[in-house]
Amino acid sequence: METTIHQKNYKTNIYKFYIFSFILGIHTVRAVYIPYMMGWGGLSFFQVMILQSYFMFMIFLLEIPSGAIADHIGRNVALMLSGLSVVGAAFTYSIIPNIFLFFLAETLWAFSSALFSGTDQAFLFNTLKTMKKEENLPNILGRIQTIRLIALTLSAPLGSIIAEYVSLQFSMICLGFVYIGAFFISLTFKEPRVENEKISQKYLTILKEGFRELRENKIMRILCFDRVFIGVLTYFLFWTYQIYLGVVGIPILWFGFITASMNIINMIFTILIPMFVKHFKKKLLFLIFVDSLIGIAYILLGFATNTIMGILLLLVIVAFGYPRFLIYVNGINRQIASENRATVLSTINMFGSLLMAISYPFIGLLVEWNPFVVFILIGVLILFFTTLTRVKNEYL
Repeated sequence: METTIHQKNYKTNIYKFYIFSFILGIHTVRAVYIPYMMGWGGLSFFQVMILQSYFMFMIFLLEIPSGAIADHIGRNVALMLSGLSVVGAAFTYSIIPNIFLFFLAETLWAFSSALFSGTDQAFLFNTLKTMKKEENLPNILGRIQTIRLIALTLSAPLGSIIAEYVSLQFSMICLGFVYIGAFFISLTFKEPRVENEKISQKYLTILKEGFRELRENKIMRILCFDRVFIGVLTYFLFWTYQIYLGVVGIPILWFGFITASMNIINMIFTILIPMFVKHFKKKLLFLIFVDSLIGIAYILLGFATNTIMGILLLLVIVAFGYPRFLIYVNGINRQIASENRATVLSTINMFGSLLMAISYPFIGLLVEWNPFVVFILIGVLILFFTTLTRVKNEYL
C-alpha cells in the first residue's frame, strides 16, 4: 500500500514536468530577439553573435559543475537552480542596455541550460523507474518536445504584439515573470530514489570515449561530419531571418506570426521527414534532394526582395533543414555500441555547438556587410558540401 502511494506521488512529477516544460517553452522575446538586441540593446549584429558565441562556450564549460550538481546534490535541485537561473537571466537582460550586463545574463542563461541538459531525462527516467514504466520515456520526451513547440508558437505573436504596442524592453521583463512560474513548479518536484543507480560519466570521459568512437569508426565519422557541417550552415537561419525581415521592410508586429508559422512548419515536417525516410529505398537520393533544396532556397533568398517570396523560402529552409538530422538517426544509432550511445551522441552535439560558437562572429561580420550575400554564400557552401558527400545509401 505504501509503495502504491509513493508511486502516485512520483507520478505527479510527470504532469508537473509537462507544465514546467510549457512555461519554459514560452519565449516572448524569441521572435523579436534581434530587434531587441540591436534596437533596445544598442548592439551591432556582430556583437550579438559574439554574445551567442560566448553563450555556446559557456554551456560547454558549465557542463562539468552542472553535472556534479545533478548527480550528487539531486536532479530536482538542479532543475530548481535551472529555473531560478533563467529567471535571473531574463531580468538581468532587461535592466538597462549594457553589454556587460548582457554577458552576465548569457552566463546565467548558459548555467540554466547546462543544468537542464541531461538532467531532465535522468529525472524523468528515475521517476518512471520507481513506477516500473521506464519504457514510456520516449513517448513522454516526444510529448514534452511538442509541448515546448506549442508554447513557443503561441508566445511568438504575443511577443511581437508586446514589442509593437508596449516596448521591446517589456517583452523581456514579461519573460522573467513567466519563468518565475517554472521556478515555483520546480520546487514541488519529488526526487525519485533509485537503488544501485549508476553515476553518469565525468565530462572529460565523455569527450574521450566519444572521440575514440568517431576516430575508430569510419562510417560514424562520415555520417557525423555530413550531418554537422550542413546542419550548422542551415541553423544560421535562426539568427539571420529577423535581419532579413527587417531589411525587406516587414513591420515588427508580424515577426511573431512569421516565427509561429516557422514553428508550425517545423512540427509538421518533424513528423513527415521520418515517414519519407522510411518509404524511400534510396535514402541517399532523398538526402541529396533535401540538401540541394536547402542550398537552392538559401541562394534564392539572397535575391528575394519580395516579402511573400522571401517568407516562402524561409519556410522551405525550416521545413527541410531543421528536421534534416532525422535522416541520420537510424544510420548513426546502428554504428554505436549500446553502452556508448549517450556518450557518442553527446560528442556529436558538442562538436556542432563548438563549430557554431567559432563561426558565429564571422557570420556576424558578414551579415553587417551584406545579409543577402551571406545567404548566397551559405547556399553555395551547402551545395558544395552536398557534392562532396561520402555518405552511401547503406550507411543510412
